Amino acid sequence: MNLDSIDFTQPLWFWMIPALAALSLLFRKLGTADDDIGLAEIAPETRLSLINPMSTLIPAMTGARSRKTGQQALHWAVLSLLTIALASPVQTGERLPDPPENRDIHFIVDSSISMMLRDYVLDGKRVDRMSVLKQVLLHFTDGLKGERISITVFGNQAYTLVPLTRDQQLIQHMIRHIEPSIAGRYNAMGDAIALAVSRASQHRTRRQVLVLLTDADTDTGFITPHTAAQLSQEAGLPLYTVAIGSGDRKAEEERLVGLVYEPADLELLQQMSEKTGASSYQARDTQALEQAIKAIEQLEKTPVKVEPRYYREPLYHWPLLLALLLITSVQVISLVRGQRP
Repeated sequence: MNLDSIDFTQPLWFWMIPALAALSLLFRKLGTADDDIGLAEIAPETRLSLINPMSTLIPAMTGARSRKTGQQALHWAVLSLLTIALASPVQTGERLPDPPENRDIHFIVDSSISMMLRDYVLDGKRVDRMSVLKQVLLHFTDGLKGERISITVFGNQAYTLVPLTRDQQLIQHMIRHIEPSIAGRYNAMGDAIALAVSRASQHRTRRQVLVLLTDADTDTGFITPHTAAQLSQEAGLPLYTVAIGSGDRKAEEERLVGLVYEPADLELLQQMSEKTGASSYQARDTQALEQAIKAIEQLEKTPVKVEPRYYREPLYHWPLLLALLLITSVQVISLVRGQRP
């Protein structure tokens, strides 16, 4: 055992030994003062008469004194061992591996009715926002290995569609079943962010990342988007935002689709991300949306600096066991001596 690698986590207990030693000396001096009978004042002949009759007891007194000295040494040894145990010795071993760089990604997906708007053009054809979002999410989650993913969808209300899991098959299956209005027609974006923050705060042993994919249509929830972003900031969770849809009305579809066209609120999403120290992206087309997701992945791959951790083995049980062994041995010896004729 390398003594240099042993540390005491509660070293203040060592002050108990000198404190008790000082008290012991104090009581011994007080006892000596009480037993002093002033031999200097006794006549010489009287002094001899007191000493000579007890000369035969000198060996017995010497043996008793030796036993008393041995008992005191044993008591102090036991006290020292118990003090060492109370000081909590630990041995520092090899360095532990750093935590994995994998993180938990919480996708917050807008499924309100506005996701039916078709302001993307793919292969010359109009494509709705939800179709583009699902296509990129499927491709992105397929490339995440060893990472846990959760999906929260929101419309009128927010729901956890998929709790944190590594089951890629389940994740992809549930993404394919996300449809506009699956959680209601309107937009409770603030409520969805607050729900994701609450879920992510329960898993702080790993890096937690929030990714909001929305067009930031008129919010109808109980919690405002700015309040939700404040909750994310206070929880230390970065909130990345990806604007789905065009940022102006030029991309509005000419034919009537039964919906009032609203462009994505880029300014609101940027303010929310900046408040949490994250970034905001605009998915102008499918390629830009995929690049935004990849950029978020690369940014969050940067490992968080952690203090080196080492294997620490507690050793307090060894001095404690030795002290118990000494006490037990003395008791056994006393019992054996007491049974002798």
